[in-house]
Amino acid sequence: MNCPQQSILPIRESLSKPGKPSHPSAGSDSGSGASTDSPLSLPLQLFTWSNGHSTFRSSNDNAALASPFPALSAEPSDHGFWLLRGALTRHEGWLKLSSELLAEQRTYRLAGCPMTSAIKRLCDVGLSFALLILLSPLIVLIAAMVKLDSPGPAFFRQWRVGKDGTQFLLWKFRSMRADAPKYARSPISDLDRRLTRLGRLIRRISLDELPQLINVLKGEMTLVGPRPEMPSIVEKYTALERQRLVVKPGITGLWQISPARAYPIHENLHYDLHYIHHQNPVLDGAILLRTFAAVIRGVGAV
Repeated sequence: MNCPQQSILPIRESLSKPGKPSHPSAGSDSGSGASTDSPLSLPLQLFTWSNGHSTFRSSNDNAALASPFPALSAEPSDHGFWLLRGALTRHEGWLKLSSELLAEQRTYRLAGCPMTSAIKRLCDVGLSFALLILLSPLIVLIAAMVKLDSPGPAFFRQWRVGKDGTQFLLWKFRSMRADAPKYARSPISDLDRRLTRLGRLIRRISLDELPQLINVLKGEMTLVGPRPEMPSIVEKYTALERQRLVVKPGITGLWQISPARAYPIHENLHYDLHYIHHQNPVLDGAILLRTFAAVIRGVGAV
């Protein structure tokens, strides 16, 4: 299906830039998960509530998006076949992807068309519904084990920013102690004392992400796409980083299956920008196959 590419519309740099750095990495999943209050006070942001969602917009800019970038020169599409080949080929593919220019003046374009988006949504609904049905015994078992392993709720909820700056509550299994700060730095090691015994295991093999299938069914997330970040991080985004917000965030993606998964996504934007520029059903399928294979091997989405 040949569809014309659409220019990515970067949101203007009109957000406040506080002096103190905020949380450097999304993914913390501590806390009770019972509170649904938005965690931040953003004096220069307007939160427009509709059906339980909030829209992240600039207060001194009526238009959320600026004018389109210039057109790109022709570039071969990435269908992700290199992800399914041998380790050497994948290594060369990661090196090539990592070498892509990250300068702010680089032009990226949003791949796809309405028909492609409709197919992607249909696949999201069908696969997430089927997985929820097939994995329901495992989901119930993990929820019970989380409750037995440490005091607190089985599920963890945290505000994240999705497509076009819309905030939503992301669901996960709780893998940290209930008294750990809800929006603190995400653990980077199994030795982190905030992690529970069971939490170390389910994070290692990415089973803590299973409840996000609910977010996919609700249309807040997609199976394959950029990881959603916390509002405190998004409010400091540059124009380049805000290009991640032109598509729905995903449970898995290029960064999640890459060797750079151990490092913060905001230090590895080229993975998400490459995916947004090249997204297509074949690439999505390759990423999903790599993710499933990694989880089955018990090594997480790497």
